[in-house]
Amino acid sequence: MIKGRDTTASGAASVAIGADANGTIITNPTTINVLLPRQEETSPPSVRPRLLPPEVSDFTGRTSEIELLSRHTEPSGNGKPTLRAVITGKPGVGKTTLAVHTAYRAYASFPDGDLYADLRGADETPAPPEELMGRFMRSLGVPEEEIPGDPHSRLDAYRRVMADRALIMVLDNASDEKQVRPLVPPGSSTLVLITSRSQLRGLEGFTRIDLDSFPAATSLDFLRKVTGEDTVNSDPQSAREVIVACGHLPLALRISANILSSSRNMRMTNLAAELRDQRDRLGTLQTGDLSVRAAFNLSYRKLGKGAKNAFKRLSSVPSEDFGAELCAALTDCGDREARKVLDKLAEANLIEPSSTFGRFRFHDLLRVYSQEKAGKDSDEKNSAAVLRMLEWLRNSSVKAHFAFIGQSNRVGDSKYSAKIDSIESAASWVRGDLQNAVAAINVALHHESPEKTVALVLSLSAVCEVVGDWQAWGEVIRLGIGAARKLDDPSSEVMLLTAQTNLARYRREFAAGLELAQLVYERAAESSNDFLIASSANLLACLKMDCGLLQEGLPLLEESLAIYQRLGIEHEIAQVLYNLGTIHRAAGNTKEAVQNFEKDLEVCLNSGDESGAAETMNTLALTYVEMGNFEKAEKLQRGALEIFKRIGNPHKLSMVSNDLGITLRHQDRKEEALALHLDDIALSRQVGNQSGEALAQANAAACLQALGRAEEAESRFHSAVAVFRDLGDRQRLARTLISQVPLLFSVGKAEVAEEYVAKAVSILEEYGDLRDVASAHQVLAKEYSDIEAHEKALLHAKKSLQIANPSTSPLFRAASYVIALGESKELGAMEDFRELTKEFRDLIESDPELVHNISDEASELVGRSSE
Repeated sequence: MIKGRDTTASGAASVAIGADANGTIITNPTTINVLLPRQEETSPPSVRPRLLPPEVSDFTGRTSEIELLSRHTEPSGNGKPTLRAVITGKPGVGKTTLAVHTAYRAYASFPDGDLYADLRGADETPAPPEELMGRFMRSLGVPEEEIPGDPHSRLDAYRRVMADRALIMVLDNASDEKQVRPLVPPGSSTLVLITSRSQLRGLEGFTRIDLDSFPAATSLDFLRKVTGEDTVNSDPQSAREVIVACGHLPLALRISANILSSSRNMRMTNLAAELRDQRDRLGTLQTGDLSVRAAFNLSYRKLGKGAKNAFKRLSSVPSEDFGAELCAALTDCGDREARKVLDKLAEANLIEPSSTFGRFRFHDLLRVYSQEKAGKDSDEKNSAAVLRMLEWLRNSSVKAHFAFIGQSNRVGDSKYSAKIDSIESAASWVRGDLQNAVAAINVALHHESPEKTVALVLSLSAVCEVVGDWQAWGEVIRLGIGAARKLDDPSSEVMLLTAQTNLARYRREFAAGLELAQLVYERAAESSNDFLIASSANLLACLKMDCGLLQEGLPLLEESLAIYQRLGIEHEIAQVLYNLGTIHRAAGNTKEAVQNFEKDLEVCLNSGDESGAAETMNTLALTYVEMGNFEKAEKLQRGALEIFKRIGNPHKLSMVSNDLGITLRHQDRKEEALALHLDDIALSRQVGNQSGEALAQANAAACLQALGRAEEAESRFHSAVAVFRDLGDRQRLARTLISQVPLLFSVGKAEVAEEYVAKAVSILEEYGDLRDVASAHQVLAKEYSDIEAHEKALLHAKKSLQIANPSTSPLFRAASYVIALGESKELGAMEDFRELTKEFRDLIESDPELVHNISDEASELVGRSSE
């Protein structure tokens, strides 16, 4: 016969219990059974055992978990099965506390008693299920001599005794499925709660509760309950520092609260100071027989050799989370083996899933514990793992960059690199490991040569630009410039200063960008490196254009193009062609602009540079919009949108969505346009692009105005104007002021509209942006025409034409001519009418396509002008 044994928790076992109960725990208290007279063998004795440990008086939080557990804590008289739940989570998260609390809440509904046992799952020798069966049967009044010694017979007897009893059963600290499966009673009348550090994934028919650390508010509430309201409320800053240092882990919070309560004259600020040193934090988090480190040790020692090694190596991950490929590099194993070991660590709750499937992260205190364990290995072993990780991140970054520009075939395979061979796989790597790569720059500065660090930085800079991660890009540049200055070769610093200039352009910080671009151009000239000179000339030309200095930009582009053509670098030639197209477009030379954009697009498509192609497609589309070819523009913009979605660049998605919305508005598809702008607002807000969000607000407002929803439009316009003023983005502010003109006219505020246009024009003239100045007058002309203020309409139409000739598209000028012709006819100003008609005919003769884009009324006006 197998003897049952009662066990009192002590040493490691008591730590395991204390870690989850966060309070005094009675392990398997002795139960005195009052033997009733012998009944029939088939009728089990009627004894109500009371084995639950005491409930903690300061139980806090877990509202959603309690609600879930409480749904099925009634006996199954109504046909519903009673709850069976597995509560899992990292060491010290409060699994036992929740199970016991749930059991007490349900106590009155289960009249046959409550059973509790510590299954010693973290011990070297967990409790055998046969031992626990004997103990439970004795607790229910079965005499010792009637409990079979044979395991199979004992299981049969156990099931007969347990069947159909309305019991509460708490199986605490389970080791694995094999241990608990025989203990689950038959039928559906027993409430069964299992806690385990392992996830027990193979256990069937159980509700799963995966406990996480407390939210911040619950952590503070817990401290208040244990230490008192005044202790926390008198120093909330230190209290917040304490709960963060504890990682919101209930066991760590319990220990901290106990230390504070039992240490004479200790204040919250003293405790926060002791916890501040991460190197000794686990040493601080122990009091009496409660210890965070000891609780972690119980789980760690159950791991196999490979899992222990991976747990230690993963402490070197520089950012928040990690996947199998990075784990494989750190442990020098294959991806499949790495996935298995991560799965084991997750099942043991020593790591936890991150927000992305297949990736994991450490709890803050478990990361500290992992670093402690790694620190006991040799420097050589730790350094080798870090160098493999850095090589993996550097090679992967290079592969991602070349995949984005369609040049994957230029990068050879390496043992230590991610599997990247397409835009999609490159974007996936960026989502997972870009932050690790950026954070690894500091690690590389301490472990590798400046040359290798700069190689990582340059590839990351290119990747950040493509995917539009401006925050990461800025950090890469900042760290990289410091590393580049340690090298004798100045070209690396010039390339990083170039990246810094481009980042300023994206952020619309044009004045600062122009200053940087000038510096880059000077440094490149000093280097006598033709490639750098061509690149810096192209960059400086872009900033000149951004600042309205078009004529100063043109010779710089010609210089850049000549060098690139001599060097035969097709990709860079395409970039210069794009910028030449931009200058021609700004000057109103739409045909020349289209020619340059199409040449650039051809190079991008032939080389597989989808990102560059998408950029060109959108700008080419804008040119087609100015030419009145809206269908072609829409097709190009939708193609660009799909590419940027695949790459995952939110800023480019915002840009194209905004421009496509305007194209749709030109086609009178106002609802579709509005939907795009509203989506753009949400996207821009998500990535912190305030200027992009404000632009989307302004365009949404224009759509709302066109749809007759003036009140909504006004609110969004005001919001956009306020943001542009705060940001100092004067060009977008000016354009937004102009876009409000139709709204102001609709509510009878023509004078305010004139004021807005005057302010906008003064800003735009500073930047030499004549196209938008001409547009402002054209907008006023149209609105005055609609209210039959013919003199003012004619005045602004003629102003638009005077400014427009050198800088705007023929279609734009045609629209102003149509307004001017109509107003001069209304006023009987036949001299003006004949002169305008002659100019209009000359414009049509120079661009016959215009005939298809002007109204029948305008054609009729021109046709009758000779009468």
